[in-house]
Amino acid sequence: MPAISQADATTMALPKSTTLSESDNDSTTAEGSAESVSVARRLVEIPREQGLENISMLLEQDMLNRYQAKKPELNFLLQSERAFAKLVGMKYACALNSGGIAISLGLEAMKRVLFPDDAFDQIRVYSNAFTFHAVPSACVVAGFAETLKLIEATEELVLDLDHLEECIKEDLASGHFAKGKMILVLSYMRGRVPDMHRVLELCSRYEMQLLEDSAHGYGCSFDGRMCGSFGVVSTISSQANKLVNTGEGGMVFTNNDDMQAFFIFSAGSYEELWRKHEELAPPEDVCLKYKCTVANKSVRMTNLQAALMVPQISVMQERIEQHNAMYYYLAG
Repeated sequence: MPAISQADATTMALPKSTTLSESDNDSTTAEGSAESVSVARRLVEIPREQGLENISMLLEQDMLNRYQAKKPELNFLLQSERAFAKLVGMKYACALNSGGIAISLGLEAMKRVLFPDDAFDQIRVYSNAFTFHAVPSACVVAGFAETLKLIEATEELVLDLDHLEECIKEDLASGHFAKGKMILVLSYMRGRVPDMHRVLELCSRYEMQLLEDSAHGYGCSFDGRMCGSFGVVSTISSQANKLVNTGEGGMVFTNNDDMQAFFIFSAGSYEELWRKHEELAPPEDVCLKYKCTVANKSVRMTNLQAALMVPQISVMQERIEQHNAMYYYLAG
C-alpha cells in the first residue's frame, strides 16, 4: 500500500479575531517558550477558549446565521470555507450541517450537472464496503439505492481496486450499465488512501466520475497531492471525532461552477443571499439558473459552528503532526 502522508498539508494563518489572548501570551512567556506549553493546552484548550470567545461575540452581535454576519471578522463561515478550499486545492467550498449531507448533495449535483438526461437506474455507483454507514446512507438519500454496489477492502483496509475493476467489467458485460455512466464514491476510511494513480486510471478508462469522502482523510496527501483534490466533488466532516471538531458539520468542494450553485441553493440560500458567498459564489448567470430550480434543504452550517472551527484550523497542521507522531511511536 502506498505510504499515507499528512506532511504537506497547508498551514493556515490564524485569523485576527482568534489570535492568542494576552493572558495566553503571558502564560507562554512565563513558562519560557511555546514549546513548554503542553500539547493538550496548545492543540485543544487554547483553540477551545478562542472558539468560546468567538461565540460570545456572535451572541452579543446577533450574527449566528451565516447571512447575518455583517462584519467580515465575524463571518467565521466564509473564513473557514476559504481556508479549507485553499487546503484541499479546490476553487469552491460550501459549509453544511454534516459530512453525510455533503456526500448526498455532492451526488445530487453530479446527477443534475453530469447526467441530466439519465435515469437513476442507468447510473452505477460504487463505494467502499468498509466505511461508516453514513456513506452508503448518503448514496441512498441521493437516489442511488438500487444501483449502489459495495467494493471490498484489502488487508490494508483500502478499497480493493482489483475487485472494483472486476465489478466494472461485470456491469459492462451485463449490458445494464455503460461506460461513462458510473460514479465512484471513494471513502478514505480511517485515513487509508489507495493507489490514487490507479484510481484515476480506472476513472479515465471507464469514464467514471469520482467523489472523494475525505471525512477521515483531510490533511492526507498522495504523491504530493492533497486528498480531496482528485475528484469532481470532495467532502469533509467536522463531526466530534474528526480532526476539526464542531460537534456536527461538514463541507463540500468542487471546481465546477454549476455544482457550487447547486450546493449554495440546496444548502439554504434564498433571495439575493448567494452574493454573500463572495468569491466562493459562481458567476451570476450560473447562480440564476439554480436560484428557483433547486429545493432548499436548509442544511447550512451555523456561524456558531464555524466560530469553533476557525481557531482549530490554525493548529490543524500541528494536530496532524501529533497524530502521526503517536502512530509511529505505537507502530515502532
